[in-house]
Amino acid sequence: MTVARHQRKWRYDFWKNGVRQRKSGYLTKQDARIAEAEARKRLKNTNVSFIKLCASRLRDLEERRTKQYFYENKRLIEKLILMWGNKKEITRKDIEDYLSERVCKSSFIANSELRMIKALFHHGVEREILIINPASKIKLYPVSKSKKYIPPIEDIVKVLASASKREKNYLLALISTMARVGEINKLKWEDVHGDSMTLRTRKSKNSNLTEREIPINSTLESVLEAMPKISEYVFCYKKTGKPYKYRSKLLKRACQKAKVKPFGYHAIRHYGASRLADSGVPITDIQVLLGHQRTSTTDIYLQSIKQSLKEAMGNLEI
Repeated sequence: MTVARHQRKWRYDFWKNGVRQRKSGYLTKQDARIAEAEARKRLKNTNVSFIKLCASRLRDLEERRTKQYFYENKRLIEKLILMWGNKKEITRKDIEDYLSERVCKSSFIANSELRMIKALFHHGVEREILIINPASKIKLYPVSKSKKYIPPIEDIVKVLASASKREKNYLLALISTMARVGEINKLKWEDVHGDSMTLRTRKSKNSNLTEREIPINSTLESVLEAMPKISEYVFCYKKTGKPYKYRSKLLKRACQKAKVKPFGYHAIRHYGASRLADSGVPITDIQVLLGHQRTSTTDIYLQSIKQSLKEAMGNLEI
């Protein structure tokens, strides 16, 4: 059945040329049937090459990339199929017309989708599904970068004070290592070696697993001593022993309870990097601790004015 109830409304849902066609939000069953008929009519003159390209790209993404990146591409590709699935040829103008609408919402969104569209057509050229990439020469939109919010130490202290003991230990581990959330969630007891620990991360589904050693400071040592060893994972759910998944509500709830300006887990990395820079730690050392491949990435994290610069400017005083 191609038309059915969905969340108190109606939707159509069918497959054409190996691609799922689905849209919901219709008030009546008749509205959904009319919309389905129009969708089928549009797909009569389907661009088979484009459909083949989209299906191939999605298979490749599902095998090679993370679930999140796959679903981001999937949502965009389904939208592009509805727009361009019955066009004989997709041109640069078609892409620019679409992006001009998206940039009204956000330059960041437009650039993100442009990158995915370029990768889609590049995938087709590589596999000889297409001859040229119509998006190859389209330039990214200018983006005015806003300064990242770095919470002051006073707010960090308030958040820690408002958290439960178990939540506090989790946050202290993040603060003391400047680690990514996924690295701390997957931390095993076997990765803790006396005065250091091994953090592991993977940038994409099939990329190499990279490791780095992080020294254990006194705060982190106290946290590890306080954690019960109920699983192979340091931070895990009490009942199952499985590692934490992304704890989206923990920090948000703690900020609300502490009555401070909300900040996310990534802001903790920015906070730590800035504190180290203010203490005179070389950028190359901070780069290693953060697990960055390039110092240019680390430099983005260092927004506060270093103490050395303040002292240097002091020499200009009259």
